[in-house]
Amino acid sequence: MENYLKMVIFTVVIIISIAFNPVVLLANDSKNEKQIITQEEAAKYAAKLANEKCQKDFGYSPFTPESYKAELVGSKWHWGKIEPLGINGYSAKVEFCKDGSDKDVRVAFHTDKLDSSYMNQNKEKIIEKIEREKIEKMLPE
Repeated sequence: MENYLKMVIFTVVIIISIAFNPVVLLANDSKNEKQIITQEEAAKYAAKLANEKCQKDFGYSPFTPESYKAELVGSKWHWGKIEPLGINGYSAKVEFCKDGSDKDVRVAFHTDKLDSSYMNQNKEKIIEKIEREKIEKMLPE
């Protein structure tokens, strides 16, 4: 009986040490991380991030995965560029790591290259954005 008890205790100690060993936990976590490995996946994720930011800032979501080409540079995906024409004046630049972390999302709205029909349709949004930017510049940081 004493040997049986020692074996049970030994087995329980091993199971507990395996279950709570940080190395084992880290290995399990890395298997569950979704890696963004294709250009298509990166473009979809980037467009989603850009639209979320643009919707928050301007009330509009103009981007599709095809708006820009995703490129892997080192360990980071890059998608888009800030440009005056953009998509109806909206442009975005998004960068993130292959696991989706370390996101940098920038969106911009440019009015200098837009045609007058677009300006007339979106006049209220444009005026709101300009006034919001003026107010933000006046606020102390």
